[in-house]
Amino acid sequence: MGQQWVWVKTNKPPKNAVSKAVKEGILVQAQTFLDKHYKSQILPPTKNPKWNYVVDYFVKWHGSYLYFIAKYACPLPNAISPEFNVAFARLGCFSPDRFDLWARRHNDQWINIETDLSLDECFNSMKENPWFEL
Repeated sequence: MGQQWVWVKTNKPPKNAVSKAVKEGILVQAQTFLDKHYKSQILPPTKNPKWNYVVDYFVKWHGSYLYFIAKYACPLPNAISPEFNVAFARLGCFSPDRFDLWARRHNDQWINIETDLSLDECFNSMKENPWFEL
């Protein structure tokens, strides 16, 4: 029996091709935001840490998405690896100079927090919204 295909509308907007020069400019602005807002909040570990703790933040592009990533250290001797990375926020570029802002939930699913924002509005939302506190 032959296969049948059905067209189904999704809530996912079409991706926007972002040029390399634009990506680099956005990357610099995002890294500056991370340095001012998140890296200034990193606390030194205690003498004998028992829990994972943040040691660094960085950003990285993957397709049309800009990911904000926290690097954690694992201090215990039975840890699988000495450190790991967790993306906690992402910006999706779906139209020129407009972004959607997502946060990662506890179950590793992404939730869309706000849509159609400028880059500065995304950064302000990340400062004020409790979804982005680490």
